[in-house]
Amino acid sequence: MIKTFFNKDILILEVDFVGEIRFADLFEYGEKIRLDKELPRNLKILTNATQANYKLSPEEITLMQKDLKEQIKSYNSVKTAVVQDKPFETAISMLVDVDLSIPDYSHKVFSTRMAAMEWLMTFTY
Repeated sequence: MIKTFFNKDILILEVDFVGEIRFADLFEYGEKIRLDKELPRNLKILTNATQANYKLSPEEITLMQKDLKEQIKSYNSVKTAVVQDKPFETAISMLVDVDLSIPDYSHKVFSTRMAAMEWLMTFTY
């Protein structure tokens, strides 16, 4: 399950990945972001994936990268910080960035929420 909440106080989309996360879940989440006209066009996302168990094949990771390029086209920039604490899920999160060249898109994996927040908050457009 993927839950989202836009924190208006700090202008960050907070996302929780909980339980089994499949390609369909990630695609639906990406489409929700793509269609949301109320989110800032310079979007910062904090994803807590410490409770996630990814169920993705290598082919689905490649598809996810292609979908991501389409899903963020309506944004000026997107900066995503992902908090992970399990080796397999951390590796999957890091694979998203391999050979991914999207202008004005940044993605980084962290082991703590504090480090992820620092990175997001120090980013200026």
